[in-house]
Amino acid sequence: MGKVYIEETLQTGDAITALTTGPYLIYSEILEGARRPLAFLQVVQENFDLVGKDGYRIQFLSATQLSASSSDEASINTTGMSATDKTLSAVYVDVDEQIWVATQVSDFLKEDFPSIDAIRLNFSNMGKALTEYLDALVYSTIAGASGTQAHSCDDFDYGEAIDALTKLKDADWMPDPVNSPFLIVSSGIAGGLLKDTTFVSTERYTTADVAKMVAGEIGKYAGMRVLETSLLKDADSAYIVFPSNAGYGPVVMVCWKRRGIKTVEEYEATKAYTYYNSSIRANALVVQPEGICKITITNSP
Repeated sequence: MGKVYIEETLQTGDAITALTTGPYLIYSEILEGARRPLAFLQVVQENFDLVGKDGYRIQFLSATQLSASSSDEASINTTGMSATDKTLSAVYVDVDEQIWVATQVSDFLKEDFPSIDAIRLNFSNMGKALTEYLDALVYSTIAGASGTQAHSCDDFDYGEAIDALTKLKDADWMPDPVNSPFLIVSSGIAGGLLKDTTFVSTERYTTADVAKMVAGEIGKYAGMRVLETSLLKDADSAYIVFPSNAGYGPVVMVCWKRRGIKTVEEYEATKAYTYYNSSIRANALVVQPEGICKITITNSP
């Protein structure tokens, strides 16, 4: 897992450059533009077992299923009933790195433009940067997981969505209509789905559906909740992910070593600025790859 490093120094001269003529009235809000919906973070289950514990590794055990056999009386008297064992395997994740973002605010800026709350502006942006990085980390973890179901198609439509979902059903991952799987797609693919008359947009959701909506959700398609994200803009793939509370146990997890965001500040007297650092300690893990289907789309828009 890598680290995100965004260090910015906003100086009073930068503000003057933006305000080259006067007299002027500064709008009460600084515009930062749109941020990406955190679609991949909606499909994870969070785990805090490592918080306050020794070490930074957490391990998850899985077991094979037992199968039954039948024998007549003579066979049982001769050979008995043979025992079969459940086989245990383990997957683990290390939360041994820190994801962080840093910035600094000079005394000159705070004194020359007191109407601009530069500290609040930076803090808000730092938190968003950290969660976006974590969202992208979940995406790369899912994309790189081995053992997932796979489906390929030239163009993605209703039939291909059903075929991909069938791959999961064949592995006994049966969708629950009350807690349906997630279908995560790019904006280009989402645009095609919106033109399909079978697509149920969020405007047509029932009250119960609205109560369960998550970030990036745009509607339902082929019995799945559709999440749209720009992370898949240049990718030729889409993903079906079973929710971790569907009765099969966690599929994708984000494991934390420390709860929430930690922010520290340090004043540099000789440089007349305050340095701020915000960080999290978390990592992503695919626990059950069988609950994921990666869809490769040749003609992905």
